[in-house]
Amino acid sequence: MPPGSLPPSLSGVALPSEEWSAQAETPIRQTASVSFYSADEKSHRAVTRTYLRYRGATFKAILDENGGAGMGFDLLRLVLAILILLTHCSWLVGTSGVLTSILNSIFHLNPENVSRLAHATTTIDNDPTVHQLTGLGRPITLSYLPMFFALSGFLVAGSALRTRRLIPFLGLRVLRLLPALFVEVTLSAIILGAIFTDLPLSHYYTEPTFWSYFLNIIGDVHFHLPGVFTNSTTDVVNSNLWTLPWEFQCYVVMSLMIITGILYHRMALAILFGAATLALIYASFVYGFEVVPAQVGGPTLVYYFVTGVLMFLWREKIVFHEVLFLIAAAACYVLMMSAKMVFIYPVLLTYITVFIGLFPFPRFSLLKSGDYSYGIYLYGFPVTQALLAGFAILHKNLAVAAPLAVLATGAFAALSWHGIEKHCLKLKRYIAPKSAKISKTLHPAAFSG
Repeated sequence: MPPGSLPPSLSGVALPSEEWSAQAETPIRQTASVSFYSADEKSHRAVTRTYLRYRGATFKAILDENGGAGMGFDLLRLVLAILILLTHCSWLVGTSGVLTSILNSIFHLNPENVSRLAHATTTIDNDPTVHQLTGLGRPITLSYLPMFFALSGFLVAGSALRTRRLIPFLGLRVLRLLPALFVEVTLSAIILGAIFTDLPLSHYYTEPTFWSYFLNIIGDVHFHLPGVFTNSTTDVVNSNLWTLPWEFQCYVVMSLMIITGILYHRMALAILFGAATLALIYASFVYGFEVVPAQVGGPTLVYYFVTGVLMFLWREKIVFHEVLFLIAAAACYVLMMSAKMVFIYPVLLTYITVFIGLFPFPRFSLLKSGDYSYGIYLYGFPVTQALLAGFAILHKNLAVAAPLAVLATGAFAALSWHGIEKHCLKLKRYIAPKSAKISKTLHPAAFSG
């Protein structure tokens, strides 16, 4: 058996009478005792067996076994979207951070002391896109967006290699991003803004700020609507929109890779990436480039995207193993404590991201029915703002506000997926049949029609 390859399993499904052991290249015959385990225990044992079979295999082997899809990618996206929602909810509610609030509630500690143990979230110069992070929780909270972009780079590289042409690639990006974004921006401007503005509607709908808000659809970010949320922690309608221009820039970078052909010459791309990394490390240490005490900046997110692209291109050389994962996690935690290390640890954090994405998590019914992460990311901030503006009792009460925000946002995300996103994504079969097949594999309930 070639090093790093998966054991034979008939297209990834073990025979009913036997399974593969990762420790020995001999089949292990199942016994009747399996029938005595509950459904949950069987699921846990199945995950363990699959993981042991994956251990030591390459990223490529695992992807190939699953038809080009990782079983954990949807779950990871969903969890990251919810964590970002909770972080913003904590800031808007007026508490010192999710981890801080939990510790304070459990141990009844002074918030100032707890903030040194966890992370504290405050605004800097009234900029809604910048959150100060300190304490032991900094590496965790700081990793959310970089993991999103690294994951995007890894998956989008696969999409680009499957299409191998610019127009189909861009068509897939448009189908995934723009329809849901168009609806969210329109709903925020026309309905949410009209409900919460302190201006007469005749003035609200004629204000230039109202009309400029629609430019968010094409990546020209505008945070404010006239007279909306003026009495809240911030009058920003949707802070999450700040990443849109950088996401679009990632697709511009990928388009250039396709046009120039460097996407298909991974050694040349790796050399350029290494040279750029050395230059960026020098710039960060000497000139403070992208060295901020808060969340990662836009250019760094693009860097993470390219890191994800490279990890996909070299996927048959990278081994899936928990020891590498733990080493990367420990190193990342230490390095991310320092803002100057911003270009030192991205490869490690990207490995962590892809490892989680390839982990054989059980396929929950919720994940089979759709990908709700994009909807949660789009609607999380404005829905939380609306809840806090409508119910003053939620201020300083994260224990109540957070679950309500998650449930309300989840409802909007479900409507977005089932009402808009999945119908647009069904058009993928006309642009890229291979990508459409992967979507159907991941979300059979959504694409069965």
